[in-house]
Amino acid sequence: MQAQLSSEAQGTVAWHDFVPRLAAHLAAQWPAMEALLAERYHTFVQLAVEQARKLGLRQPASVGRYVNLCFVWGPSFQERPEYAWAAQHLSDASERPALAEWASLHQLLQRSLTELRGMAGAKVDAASLRAADARLLDAIEAWAAEPRAGLARVAAAPPLPRVACDLEAVELRVLPAGVAEGGERPAPVAQDYHWQAGGWQRLPRLELAPLRIDSQHPLPALISVLAPVAGQGEPCRLQLRARSHASCNGDHHPALIVTGPQDRQRWQGHETRALNWPMVARAPSSQASGPGCLVAEESSPEYYKLELQVCGLRDQGEALGSLHGLIQAWPAAQWWVEIQRPRLAMDQRELITHSHQAQRQSLSRCRVERDGEAQDAQALQAQLDQGLDAACAQALCRLAEAWAQVPALQQPKLEGSLGLLRGSAAFSWGWRLGAEGLAASAWMGLQAQLQLEACLADLEFSAELQLGDARSRLSLRCAGRAELRAQLNRSHAGEPLPALMAQTVSRWRLPLSLSLDPLASETGALLQPVSAPQAALLGELGLRPNSKVGSGWEWYAKLQLEAVSLELLTQDPLMGPCQQTLQLLPALPLLDWSMA
Repeated sequence: MQAQLSSEAQGTVAWHDFVPRLAAHLAAQWPAMEALLAERYHTFVQLAVEQARKLGLRQPASVGRYVNLCFVWGPSFQERPEYAWAAQHLSDASERPALAEWASLHQLLQRSLTELRGMAGAKVDAASLRAADARLLDAIEAWAAEPRAGLARVAAAPPLPRVACDLEAVELRVLPAGVAEGGERPAPVAQDYHWQAGGWQRLPRLELAPLRIDSQHPLPALISVLAPVAGQGEPCRLQLRARSHASCNGDHHPALIVTGPQDRQRWQGHETRALNWPMVARAPSSQASGPGCLVAEESSPEYYKLELQVCGLRDQGEALGSLHGLIQAWPAAQWWVEIQRPRLAMDQRELITHSHQAQRQSLSRCRVERDGEAQDAQALQAQLDQGLDAACAQALCRLAEAWAQVPALQQPKLEGSLGLLRGSAAFSWGWRLGAEGLAASAWMGLQAQLQLEACLADLEFSAELQLGDARSRLSLRCAGRAELRAQLNRSHAGEPLPALMAQTVSRWRLPLSLSLDPLASETGALLQPVSAPQAALLGELGLRPNSKVGSGWEWYAKLQLEAVSLELLTQDPLMGPCQQTLQLLPALPLLDWSMA
C-alpha cells in the first residue's frame, strides 16, 4: 500500500501545483510582462509567491492578489519608500485570522486603485487592474472546485467576499412586556419592591439604557434581559436596529438569525434596519411546597443565540464584522413575602405532659405577592402553624417525658411555654440588572426586614426530690429570649449573598437555674446544692441554603438540651455529710425542623 503523504508534504505538493497555474493565468493577463522577462518570467512569479508566503499570506487568493500587484508595482514593492502605504497593509499578516488577512489584501487593492487614478500617464489604469483582479479570483475559485487533491488542499475554501460589506453600528433595546410588535400601545412600567419610609412600596424600575455596538464598543459575550415566564403575562420584546457601513447586496446582508428554545427566526437585508422579537424566560423548577416557602429561589436562564452576519469587509479601516452573541433571558418576576406571628407573653404558662398539644394556635398571617398579584399563602402558613408549632409541641412532650422518668423524683411536673419565630418578617427578591444593563449577567436582588423573637422560653421543671431520708422541693427553670433583628439590602452583584444571609440566623444558649428548698424529715437530714448546674437550652433559627433539591434559602430551627446533673451534699446528723452526683436529664435533641 502506498504510504500517504504527511500534511506538510501534501501542502508542498499543492503549492507546486498552484504556482504554474498562477503563472500561466497572469501571463495571459499581462502578456507584455511575460515578453519583457522572457525566460526569467517563471522565476519572477516563483519569487513573488515566496515573498507572499514570507509575509505570512496563507490563502491562495491572497497570494495571487499580491503577485498580481507585483506586476503593477514591481517585485517586493512594499519595501520601497514610495510604497510605504503598502507595508502597512502587509505587516504582521501571519498573526491575523483568515478574514483579516483577506481584508488587508482587499484594502491593498483599493489603495492601489486610488493611487493609479491619481497618476498621470500610468502604464496600467485602475479599470484594467480591477478587471484583472476579478478574473484572477474567478480562476482561483474555479481551480478550488476541481477534484484534484493537491490543489484543492490549498485553494478549496468558500468564495471570499469581493465587495465592501460591513456594519457601522448596532443597537439592542428591551421593549417592556406588553408592547406589541409595532409598538402601538403603551406598556405597563415594571416595578420592584422596596422598603422605603418605613413601609413596603412598589416603585418603577429604572429604564435600561440601550446597548450600542460599534468599532469602539464590541458585542459582549453574554447579553442579559429580564423577561416574563411563559404563562405569566405577555413576553417582552428585544429590539435590534442595524446601520450598515456598506452592503454587498441589500436583499442579503445584513442577515440576522435568532435561535430560541422553540424556533429559529431569520431576517435579511433591509428588514434588519429595525425589528424586534419576543423573549420569554424559562419556568423555574421550584421544589418548594408553595409560594414563599423558599426565599430568593434562583432559576436558570433561557438562552437565545444571536447571529448578525455580514461579509466583514471594508475598503478602508478595520471592519466590525459579523456579530455572534448569547442572550440570557432571566425571570422578571419580583416576589414579596410577609410573615406575622403573635408573640408569646412570659406569663403564658401551661401544664405540659408527655401527650402535650399546644392549647393556643399561633394563627400565622402570611401574604405572598408576585409583581403585585396575591399568591396562595396557605402552604406557607401550614408550614409554620402545623409544621414549626407542632414540632415545638413535640419538643415539650419529650422534655415532659424525660422529666417524668427520673427515678428520684416524686410528683414531677413541667410548666411553661416555648415559642419559635414569633414577630414579623418580610422579604422581597428577584433578578436584577445592574449599571452595565444588558451587557452583564443578572443578579439576585434582595431586601428584608426582620423583627423576630427567634426563641422565647419559660420552662419550669418541678418535683419532690428524695435521697435517703433527705427531702427537698426541686425546681429547674429556663427562661429567656433570643432576638433576630436585621435589615438587609443587596443592591449590587458584588455583595456576596451568603454573607448577607448570615445576618438572618440567631443562635442562643439559655442556662438553667436551680432552686432547692428543704422539706421536713424525721431524721433532720438536709440536701444542699454544691454548685449550680451548667446545663442550658441550646438552639438556632434562621435561613440557610436549601438543604433539599434546588436553590433558595429555607427557614430552619434546631433545639437541644444539654445534660443536666446536680452535685448535692446530704447533711445527716447521724451519718454525717455525703456528697453525690445526681443525673437528672440526659442530653436531648428536641427539634430539627426546616420548611419543606
